[in-house]
Amino acid sequence: MKTRRLSQAFIMGLLLFLLAGCKAKNLPFYQFEDRETPILIVNSVRYIEDADAIRHRTNAPGLFWNFNGEIGPAIGLCGGNAEQGGRYKVCPIKGDAEQCFLYVLPNHFVFGPYYTYFCTREGLQILPPSVETVNSAALFYKEEKKPSAQVEEPAVLAALLEALGSNSVQRPAGTDWKYASLVMGHKDFPFLQCEIKCCYSPEQETAYCQGEGYKWFLLPQEWLEVFLEHEAP
Repeated sequence: MKTRRLSQAFIMGLLLFLLAGCKAKNLPFYQFEDRETPILIVNSVRYIEDADAIRHRTNAPGLFWNFNGEIGPAIGLCGGNAEQGGRYKVCPIKGDAEQCFLYVLPNHFVFGPYYTYFCTREGLQILPPSVETVNSAALFYKEEKKPSAQVEEPAVLAALLEALGSNSVQRPAGTDWKYASLVMGHKDFPFLQCEIKCCYSPEQETAYCQGEGYKWFLLPQEWLEVFLEHEAP
């Protein structure tokens, strides 16, 4: 009986997948050049993947943006052969009313690497996290899903960015470190975020953040006070 139920579930899942594929083939087909710098053309508008400013497939530390939003239903297909339905789906980003970005992901099950592309409309310059582009930083302690604090003061945000641009230092030894993340938000596109790993020590009254190359940087007094005011649960 259990085997029969599993077989029925598999058949139902396969039918849903085939039906979804049939529906997807009715979508418009767009030109997509999957090369060193991928280019997508939608209604004569070029979209380019900028891996320097937005890196959506890595957890490495550094001052760059990560996509942390939701994608909407597919608006088209691309890659491969149009008659065969295309290799990828083209999806808009929820909250992106002017369609500045498009997300490209496989249109079917794939063996091996699952490649996706986050493409930016050509001509739209996305600058790395800076005083001009960051409008907030949320404090998340390790394994906590809700922020313990939300910092929006320009001077305090500027102090964080300045620390990440300073000379790296050796973090002192000890076992009393509390670990957290500071998630900076883009002022125009809230689905673009930059996560910085941090730690602080109440006993040593010191706080650090981690930047490019896993190097540690000393945080100024303003941020130590943020950690001490909103201590780890």
